[in-house]
Amino acid sequence: MLTLFLIWGCEGFLDERPNKSILIPTTVADIRALLDNDSDLNVVPGFGLLSSDDLWITDDGWASLSTPAEQNAYIWEKDIWAGAESADWSRMYHQIFIANVALDQLDRLSQSQEVESLRGEALFHRAHAHFMLAQIFSPVYHPENASSTFGIPLRMNSEILERSPRAELDAFYEAVLQDLEEAYSILPETQQLKTRPSKLSAKALEARVHLVMGNYELAGSAADLVMGNPTLSLMDYSSLDSTARYPFAKYNSEVVFHSVILSYSFSGVGNVNVWINPDIYGSYEEGDLRKVLYGLKRANGGFSFKGQYTGNFGRFGGIGLDEIYFIKMESLTRTGQATAALDLLNEFLETRFDEEKFTLLDVDVTQGLLEVILEEKRKSLVYRGINWIDLRRLNQDEDLKRLISREWMGEKIELNSGSKKYVLPIPQNELNSNPITQTDRVD
Repeated sequence: MLTLFLIWGCEGFLDERPNKSILIPTTVADIRALLDNDSDLNVVPGFGLLSSDDLWITDDGWASLSTPAEQNAYIWEKDIWAGAESADWSRMYHQIFIANVALDQLDRLSQSQEVESLRGEALFHRAHAHFMLAQIFSPVYHPENASSTFGIPLRMNSEILERSPRAELDAFYEAVLQDLEEAYSILPETQQLKTRPSKLSAKALEARVHLVMGNYELAGSAADLVMGNPTLSLMDYSSLDSTARYPFAKYNSEVVFHSVILSYSFSGVGNVNVWINPDIYGSYEEGDLRKVLYGLKRANGGFSFKGQYTGNFGRFGGIGLDEIYFIKMESLTRTGQATAALDLLNEFLETRFDEEKFTLLDVDVTQGLLEVILEEKRKSLVYRGINWIDLRRLNQDEDLKRLISREWMGEKIELNSGSKKYVLPIPQNELNSNPITQTDRVD
């Protein structure tokens, strides 16, 4: 029954539109199957990871990338897509379409607990896809100009012929939070499968959204509800096998919501020419188990990443308890509770070190603590795409902004903190179908 959605998965959002009359899910079982299609709904964009400084691609590796878009994104070219479609764009709007179809059909069914739970799942998926799209294709959220800054189309119905303008950022983020609030009110506390949204995943995503918006107290409150749930716990990294090809189990105790980063040639685990950024890998101290659990030594001298929380070759792009810990630490620091933030950081790091080599951090809580927390976050959440989200928001802060650079074909290239290239362009096929203003990427 999912043929309609599968054949459209890689098409443009408004290009070659699907015909809903071909096949409409009409029963609870149909919609359950639709929302359980994790190959469609549990994927997130990959070009944030590619554009960040989490990874390092050798010149040979860059030359062997499968598409010009991957090559362009890595070196921060003005034109990324070179006329081609973007899976990051189309797959996320495909998720939104599926969620909207599910919501339309659920409104036609008799109300029951199962129908309400499915409604909550669809609302979560719509919010999640909109938010993840915004971290790639929208300007950064600023409260002072959010009502006059335009992001990307906000799709709140399944009318596929309807043209959607770029939405103001305040309306866009308000819609995301409203979806999450309603989803939280009707979802079950937890789910049998971590690919299905739950109250926990709704609150975890809410914490992430509020962090991006600069609502630090609200982010911390949402994080508290996730961290306090007994079904989740930090792993003791010393109990894991660092020699294993994939050291982390799928759906482990830190996974709040399971999702994977879209597969590209740069992200394949067999690509020996794509490494963890040597600056990050070199920053792991003696006894830091992240170093041996994340790094896979290559014959060409680099270390590729093997530490994904998927249990296999897929790159984890979901929400983990470790991320929620860092959101809480930042919230505490920014709201005048630095001592509590330092205690939480030490509690977290103790699970990442060899117990015989771990010593409590003794940081002056009056200065520099936030920088330490953010650096540890970068080291812990490497290769998840979170660094790109953080770079975008933190670059607005004079004390936290960071210039990133690469060595490419004998040149040093840089991406300044104020660059317009932190917003990727809208694919041309979308503009052909929906004539909205293209993103300005000229610095």
